[in-house]
Amino acid sequence: MVKKFDAQPLGSKVSEEDLELINRLSLKELTADDVFVFSVILCDNDIDRDFEVFSDEALSSLQKLFIGKTGILNHSNRSEDQICRTYKTELICGDGRTTEYGAGYKYIKAWCYTVRSAKNDDLIKDIESGIKKEVSVSCNFSEKVCSICGESNCAHKAGSFYGDTLCFKYINGVTDAYEWSFVAVPAQRNAGVTKASCQKRDTHSEIQRAKAEKETSFALQYRNEMKSRAEKGFAMLFPELSSKTAESIINLCNADILSELVKCFERKTAKLFPIKSQFGENETDKNNANSQFKF
Repeated sequence: MVKKFDAQPLGSKVSEEDLELINRLSLKELTADDVFVFSVILCDNDIDRDFEVFSDEALSSLQKLFIGKTGILNHSNRSEDQICRTYKTELICGDGRTTEYGAGYKYIKAWCYTVRSAKNDDLIKDIESGIKKEVSVSCNFSEKVCSICGESNCAHKAGSFYGDTLCFKYINGVTDAYEWSFVAVPAQRNAGVTKASCQKRDTHSEIQRAKAEKETSFALQYRNEMKSRAEKGFAMLFPELSSKTAESIINLCNADILSELVKCFERKTAKLFPIKSQFGENETDKNNANSQFKF
């Protein structure tokens, strides 16, 4: 599966420790002048644009699995699109931030290197200037667990509200990490090339959109109910009025006006058509308030 996320150029700041880790992955002994190093936020435990979340277990697994994995362009399977390699990763947490669902924020930070060469000059310039920034990870996992019921197979739909609770799916059972890639639009909002620290996500637009859709759905359902009851009121109280004319009047009214109109219709209907027993009543029952309900 593919999870998309945002690359801090470290430039020539390559430590001896970094070089040692890099040279474990290279065939030729590289020097600080040979490599360009940058860091990337690969993925986190917040709700992404697909309403999915990497569980703590998944992040722990991915942090180890991504060491040595390649960075590519647009998840291409062509070897010429391999542009860098990951030599170090860290699972970072405890910075005081929280996720959309209230958990402590966690993310995987990766350090990557590419070779300084004429071929890579444009790539390095794109990373340094922020052109190449957003990234996505590709991995394999065994299940998605519902945040509502805790089951992996259920009828709850990710991105929908159940009561006031948003449903999302936890990604569990990560078995492999394939690669990460520069992309145009990441699913995870914070994934990408970093500066001094991971920047806090700037909006909650997807969550707000889902809430707005929920509110719009309820409003539409309520208006349709008021419209149906108003149509029945017109039919009972104004039978000489055509249904087309009644519908035109109704369409001019908002939900609040329709609600008031329905109340007036129903009060008038109750007076004109009072409830009577099908068995009628006799003279002895006329003074009995419950006579119409007697058998």
